[in-house]
Amino acid sequence: MAQVFHIPTLTVCLAGTLIMVSGFLTLLWTHERDNRALGFWALGFSAGALGMVLVSLRDLAPPFIALGLGNGLGIFSLGLIWLGCLAFEGETRKGAGLVAAAGGIVWLSLFAVPTFGADLGVRIFVASVLYSGYSFLIMPVLFRGQRREPLPARMLALIAFGTHGAAYLIRIPMQFVEPVQLVAGHAPFWYGAMTFGFFLQGLVAALAIFAMVHERATRRYKIASETDALTLLRNRRAFIDAITRARADMGGSAQGAVLAVVDADHFKQVNDTYGHAAGDTVLMQLGRLLTREVPEAGIVGRLGGEEFGVYLPASVVLRQPDLLDVLRIHVSSMIVHHEVLLPTITVSIGAASLPSGPLDFPRALALADKALYVSKKAGRNRVTWGGLDCPAESQHHPQATETSPEAASAESRSAA
Repeated sequence: MAQVFHIPTLTVCLAGTLIMVSGFLTLLWTHERDNRALGFWALGFSAGALGMVLVSLRDLAPPFIALGLGNGLGIFSLGLIWLGCLAFEGETRKGAGLVAAAGGIVWLSLFAVPTFGADLGVRIFVASVLYSGYSFLIMPVLFRGQRREPLPARMLALIAFGTHGAAYLIRIPMQFVEPVQLVAGHAPFWYGAMTFGFFLQGLVAALAIFAMVHERATRRYKIASETDALTLLRNRRAFIDAITRARADMGGSAQGAVLAVVDADHFKQVNDTYGHAAGDTVLMQLGRLLTREVPEAGIVGRLGGEEFGVYLPASVVLRQPDLLDVLRIHVSSMIVHHEVLLPTITVSIGAASLPSGPLDFPRALALADKALYVSKKAGRNRVTWGGLDCPAESQHHPQATETSPEAASAESRSAA
């Protein structure tokens, strides 16, 4: 069994793999120079590749160059990969650069001592501690990132670096069970198997990093395609899709859910009087208020222009039947500054109460729009209810609201 793995051949294969990976990462980084994570990863795999090339020359080059500098670069490569993970996850560490380089410096310092360089068992022990230490240093960074931003490839990276660190720790007791001695390029079976495992781990880690970069880019592109650039709310398509998903969940299509259209009153006057930048400020602040006030189970989106959509599942309506009117009152209390204090902003709301079962969204939205028209026609700053079983003009929710005395004075100031 000891003859299965030829250590110099495995070392050359690992070096070749790292060279290819570092080349691809470097090429990718040249197209994204502002991506610090890619820069660190490209440098890290390049250092690892150079280190493995030197180690593969152990029978030709001086020991300090082949085994000393070679393994030092290998350890440093993990430190650079750790820096890349920190950059990818948006984390900073004081003295991170020194921590990344410390392992390689410690190794080279020890290798300069003749007794250390001559003792294979001690070298394996120290190298195992340093390699596993950096692997385990990478894992919590990726784990925190996974909690913030779940990516399937990040789990693959966690497995790759976790097994890498664990394998190096296992090498420590195995060295006492069956000491490593190279005979004609062959070593004990366990050592050869682990070396082959490191070859696979390096390949899997590289693939995981490539996939993480791709998944994040795809995810951000998807988010951008579904997000209104001004308010950062869901755009119309994403709003509809989110409602569809919510109603597909268990209990999500219960009777009593509400679809509402919220429209900023006299918005054109704000644009004409104070400029479009002031209008944008109003929309952004209105979007933030809706996001803050609508419960997490609800859905908020921008339908276009000054119109916003609000979807409230039946569970929310049951707990807060007056929520739309509360939103209306809070908007009228909102203070908006843009160079100067803008007039009081009010909203008109049209709401459609939805039946259970599959949702005819175009029809529901049309009824909410019709109810909104009734609110505007009746004087604005109010909520009008409609339902899918009868026209909005003749259907009024039991808690439909006319303009309150306080809001009426606010509206008069807005219209002035």
